[in-house]
Amino acid sequence: MKGWKIEKIEDPQARAAYTRAVLESLPDWFGNPEGVEEYCAEVRALPLWAALEEGGAPLGILGGAIHYGRTGDIVVMGVKPGRHRQGVGRALYEAAEDYFIRQGCGYVMVKTLSDLVDFPPYESTRRFYRGMGFAPLVTLREMWDEENPCLIMLKKLGG
Repeated sequence: MKGWKIEKIEDPQARAAYTRAVLESLPDWFGNPEGVEEYCAEVRALPLWAALEEGGAPLGILGGAIHYGRTGDIVVMGVKPGRHRQGVGRALYEAAEDYFIRQGCGYVMVKTLSDLVDFPPYESTRRFYRGMGFAPLVTLREMWDEENPCLIMLKKLGG
């Protein structure tokens, strides 16, 4: 047994608490305290999956949304340090993808830091998403700011 499980979290308070616990452990990705608070507020109203240790502590989270009834969106995702490359992120993503498919989505998208910026933590993020079947769609410099260009990656679901 791997010692953890994936659960869809229904309680808005728990969604925020798990998100905070995971994101605060990842300063290379989520080093802006205001940004962490925005994610914690946002996930209260979103479907959220958590990878939980046997004792209930969160190892990772994934919060998603659906746009126009056909496009899933990975709004926030993180896995605690020391648990990377152990299947936690893949299991979280697969739970969300299954949900998006059951909701009738034909696509799923994710926003991340563009490869126009040389920052190794985000190279591993982009590599993870490519491994899940995502392809780069477009880089938007105006979405966040000039120093943090946003790469939108897209995956076609169901075939």
